[in-house]
Amino acid sequence: MNIFYITRYFFYWQTPSLPCKRQPATIPAESHPKNFLNIFPMSFFSSTNRIRRKAETKLNEYNKPSLNFFVLISLSSALATLGMALNNTSVVIGAMIVAPLITPVFAFSLGLILFQVKNVLHSLISIFLGTLFGILVSILTALLIIFINGEFTITSEILGRTEPDLLYFLVAILSGVAGAFAYGRPKLQESITGIAISVAIIPPLAVTGIGIALQNFHLMQTSFLLYIFNLCGISFGSIVTFVALGFGKEGEI
Repeated sequence: MNIFYITRYFFYWQTPSLPCKRQPATIPAESHPKNFLNIFPMSFFSSTNRIRRKAETKLNEYNKPSLNFFVLISLSSALATLGMALNNTSVVIGAMIVAPLITPVFAFSLGLILFQVKNVLHSLISIFLGTLFGILVSILTALLIIFINGEFTITSEILGRTEPDLLYFLVAILSGVAGAFAYGRPKLQESITGIAISVAIIPPLAVTGIGIALQNFHLMQTSFLLYIFNLCGISFGSIVTFVALGFGKEGEI
């Protein structure tokens, strides 16, 4: 055998075989499966949940009946009664600003769409006690005015709260929409005061107390009906808005 073949055979026999590296198969870009999360990122639901929980926390701070709640209800009811007795719009507006009764209404709406029975019950209790306390304070204030002046004059401010119609209900709905939108946008929560002025929950309640004090049941019935219109309108508008903002969706944070 030729020495050349012997050398080549010996060389290949001593050299270890190297592993063969397989190149990964490339998949065309068109064949990659589309990721659903890239189309609808979960960050949308996360941010919505964060805002929802902030709004929920903010509302629950003023949702439970407390000393501050009853003090503000008393002050707002007394101011509203005095303002309408004096036929002074500025005093009535001041009573609307002080009133905390609109917050439990928004808390009720948010708790309802989230199926939070405990928060809904707390809201209803706050609304009921606030209503009862507001009427009581208005009665006492009206009796005090009668004691001081000897009479109680029915002013235009009072008569303006005795004509409930669908336009007032529409105002309440839009106020509920605006309030829920403001709570859904943390930077807009300063607008809640203006919304409380626009819907004017306390003045009809004060007129109800005035009607009871004067034993004028027509005044009492019509003003209380307007108060119910306002509550229902705010609840309806805020529920629709909270749902539209996605507050009823469950997402991961």
